[in-house]
Amino acid sequence: MRGLVWFRSDLRLDDNPALAEACARSDQGVVAVYVITQEQWQEHDWAPVKVEFVRRTLEELSAALSAMNIALRVLTVPRFQGVPGEIVKLAKDSGCDALFFNEEYEVNEADRDEAVKERFESEVGEVYAFTDQCVFKPGTIRTGEGRYYTVFSPFKRAWYKAYERDTEAVNPIAKPRKLAAMIGEPDAIPDVIRLYEAVPVHADRWIPGEKEAHRRLKAFVNDRIDAYKEERDFPAIDATSVLSPYLACGAISLRRCVYEAVRWNDGKLEKGSPGAVHWISELVWREFYKHILVGFPRVSMHRAFNLSSERLRWNESEAHLRAWQEGRTGVPIVDAAMRQLVQTGWMHNRLRMVTAMFLTKNLFIDWRLGERFFMRNLLDGDLAANNGGWQWSASTGTDAAPYFRIMNPYSQSKKFDPDGEFIRAYVPELADLDAKDIHDPSQLPPLARAKLDYSDPIIDVSQSRQRAIDAFKALK
Repeated sequence: MRGLVWFRSDLRLDDNPALAEACARSDQGVVAVYVITQEQWQEHDWAPVKVEFVRRTLEELSAALSAMNIALRVLTVPRFQGVPGEIVKLAKDSGCDALFFNEEYEVNEADRDEAVKERFESEVGEVYAFTDQCVFKPGTIRTGEGRYYTVFSPFKRAWYKAYERDTEAVNPIAKPRKLAAMIGEPDAIPDVIRLYEAVPVHADRWIPGEKEAHRRLKAFVNDRIDAYKEERDFPAIDATSVLSPYLACGAISLRRCVYEAVRWNDGKLEKGSPGAVHWISELVWREFYKHILVGFPRVSMHRAFNLSSERLRWNESEAHLRAWQEGRTGVPIVDAAMRQLVQTGWMHNRLRMVTAMFLTKNLFIDWRLGERFFMRNLLDGDLAANNGGWQWSASTGTDAAPYFRIMNPYSQSKKFDPDGEFIRAYVPELADLDAKDIHDPSQLPPLARAKLDYSDPIIDVSQSRQRAIDAFKALK
């Protein structure tokens, strides 16, 4: 057998089920392929910074595969519809008679994979698909009635039971050994991908690839995981793993992350270090949203999980939306967070909730507009995680925040950025204010406010909060 391994959101050698199985089964060598589908990516709102991060990760992956005597071929097909024919052609040209890939769970991606499978089996040979983005295949963790879980806490309990029961499934798969000979030559990774020519680069902060992902995981587990629960909500502190971009492109697996955290915590999921327990729970949240994506595919298609919320009549103010996008709302913590997103391609998780609630509850703007803006700017853009987070904040999703629990951005700012360090980093107009005044400069005396090159709030937080509550109440 000669295997063709189709890489997608799994750009790594470690704990890669498709790659490991292809290497184990293929006695006549292995060929790898990655397909650039730039028009589809643009339609799916992939951010330029994400595309560049993936491109640079591919460079490292290609070198690592070459060291294993596996050539990475790179194909460019504008849209998913062209992928089946190109995969089959490459297999025939390379003498491959089996295809190996790890599953993706978005609707369009699943349809593409089914089309590839049908065409390949019809014209070439066997197709082998594997669970990868989750520890447990979506659909295998269900309620007693056989339904998908829609509430996180019982899902987590069932997930933990499965983890403790299925010791084989939870152990990462080792990197395969070097093969005897390379089939063909690897393709050059393009320097620029069409439609994504103008890409801001943050090379110093975002080093691409599997090695960097493992370095970050090791540093986090060894140095910061113990304090994670206490410090994770403070954006000015380097307290989180910052692994989300690597998880999104698959430079590291969720299973590897859980495994290393559990190992550090003496084999415990729910006891031991509060920091480790909490981080493991956050990883399970990420998997929960993947299961929701499969069980309720409408969330992949711009639909609310809670269908009754689609009766809400959202505010359509373009001016308010642009002010939020550009970090000009007059609410310092919101503006600092939005500028962090646009400038760096990343935003602290606490602030993702604060900014999402401000858009959907205070400005009362449709969550879908916020979800899209995030995806178009996030280095770690992932449909399940991004959609799940937005629908949670908007109170339209599964196990969402109750509509009447609305984060006050000023309170959040004072609690989690008490000295204003994070605000000063991204809102230099306020850098000279002291910690007492920086959270809400609109409360300064008129003369002091006039000296600031900073706008007043575009909305009254208290009044707008009540408006949102009333709108959700009217759905009952």
